[in-house]
Amino acid sequence: MGKAAPWALASTALLVACTSWKLEQVASPLEPTPPANMAKVCVVRTSVLGAAVTFPTHDNGVLVGATRGPGHFCYLAEPGEHEIAIDADEVETAKLLAEPGRSYFLKQEVDNIFGYVKCRGVWVEEGAAKDLLDGTYNEVLVGVPGSETLPPNPPFAPSKKVASVE
Repeated sequence: MGKAAPWALASTALLVACTSWKLEQVASPLEPTPPANMAKVCVVRTSVLGAAVTFPTHDNGVLVGATRGPGHFCYLAEPGEHEIAIDADEVETAKLLAEPGRSYFLKQEVDNIFGYVKCRGVWVEEGAAKDLLDGTYNEVLVGVPGSETLPPNPPFAPSKKVASVE
């Protein structure tokens, strides 16, 4: 049994290294204040727990970014309803009613329970978020699996379309 554990650990490391999610550190493409007709959403992850695990993030089904270890990304969001899904070992969702001209900050809190990595999305105020963002790198997706579409620069998420009542 002692020889199986190193092999399993090496296999896990190899799988992580071969992931098709590619992130690159860049200067932020977004201004501090969003355009008057858009909202800005920043997703930040400060935890080193599960640092090798990529958390792809979709807003209303649109890939907007990902985190791996301590890092963050920001994207523009159309005003209206948003459902943000963060993929870890299980999907975490957060809801947002975005208003034009406002910025929102979603912190990814991480739990690593014997290799099972979970994420909890927690909305934080701008003052606290500034400290979190300053302590992490801005990362953008530069490679995604074939089943995904690379987000534009800057990433953009449309709001949920609500059926009109006639």
